[in-house]
Amino acid sequence: MSDEEDDKIQAEQTYDIEDEVQDWKFLQATASTSSKSTSSAIPKRGEKEFEPDGTTVQTSALDESQRAMFGALSNLRGHHVKNKLLGVWITGGRDGDSGYCLITAVRGNYFRDLGKAMSIGGVNAMTLNSLETTYLAERGSLIVYLANDEYLDWIHGDKDKEKEFDVETRLVALDLECLYCLLDVPLAKYQVYAYLKRLGYVLQDHTPPPPPSPSPAQPEHERTKSTGLFSMWPRQWGILAYPIHHTLHFQTRHYFNYTEVYKSIRLNTSPIPPPPPPPTGTPSSDLHITFNVWKPMQNFSKKSPPPPDFQLCVVDASKSTQFLTLPQIQRLHTELTPKTSKVVPKLTSKKESRKMESKREIRAKKYAERQASLDVSVQLRNEYLRTRDELFKNGVDPVVIAVTNNGILNFLTLSRGQFNEVQYNERLGEIYPDRLHSIIYTN
Repeated sequence: MSDEEDDKIQAEQTYDIEDEVQDWKFLQATASTSSKSTSSAIPKRGEKEFEPDGTTVQTSALDESQRAMFGALSNLRGHHVKNKLLGVWITGGRDGDSGYCLITAVRGNYFRDLGKAMSIGGVNAMTLNSLETTYLAERGSLIVYLANDEYLDWIHGDKDKEKEFDVETRLVALDLECLYCLLDVPLAKYQVYAYLKRLGYVLQDHTPPPPPSPSPAQPEHERTKSTGLFSMWPRQWGILAYPIHHTLHFQTRHYFNYTEVYKSIRLNTSPIPPPPPPPTGTPSSDLHITFNVWKPMQNFSKKSPPPPDFQLCVVDASKSTQFLTLPQIQRLHTELTPKTSKVVPKLTSKKESRKMESKREIRAKKYAERQASLDVSVQLRNEYLRTRDELFKNGVDPVVIAVTNNGILNFLTLSRGQFNEVQYNERLGEIYPDRLHSIIYTN
């Protein structure tokens, strides 16, 4: 594959109407028609007039949409009595937590990825931490009561007590305001947790690894020698930062593609060294991996979870607007769980469903058909470019940073990428075995 073909790569742009913010009036229209048992299609959104036209059409449409939103949110949410879930919050927690919520009668499918099984006082129960308790209570799936001395005496196995403890009549229920104050959950951490849980992700608290043993400091003369001669020259010096016999000192040329630009600025740079361990007695950084995150899966095991798909760090920008420093980012990379080969679970055969295909599935099917009609060499070339670009784009050891600022969430991924190294990938080696899979040219 020539350099000209490498320069013609253009990413395909897709557009999906489902990515836009939907109007609450659509929900109101479908709810009214469903009550009449009639089928209807969601109407398409009209074009917005951005220039003032002297009328109140846009204001009326906005007010109508807001009324539809408040009307949908004000509806009462009912639960069946058999599915009512009760929990008791016990202060003085475990593992450094402020307390835990004890559930003796487990109901629902929430505990596939929430809570920990516990046997206390001869009672098999489920315990929730403060984040899980607040999340279930806020979504209306859990009623939390506050434990008292009588309940603690009963739960710790006093045989003289009755077999069942009437929580609803003998304890005080907590509303959300009391729950927020009592549990003392960090707001930024809970906002990220609740947002991802509502999207279907599986989250668990990350257990930080033990601190590494201090290594002997590297001598100063060895560190200066390892950095290389050209690293001491600042890049602000222009062409003086390049080697003496570089072509930029003797000639100028015109560039017609990106490959020639990469070749002309090639430098033999050394990789960024890892951060040195902090000296003894120095307080560690307050930024650590907060959550291990998995994509939605049906056969998730809490006891032996697979390697996480993402590892996330929560940063509260309302307290400090400074971005993460390089040592902080490097220490986050050292806390990542080492990647291992994932065990693909065996999928049971399912009956073919006649459900209507989504737009994403239709686009994927059309793309596969379009690729199948091409020549085999073109298919391999497209696969090679797509796989290689994904390696350069995603890098290695990605850390997801969840930045919260007064309720506004932003997610960004920080990865380590070394573009002048050979990118090792089995599939790339199978397609082009005699090629260095890199886009940076080194001396």
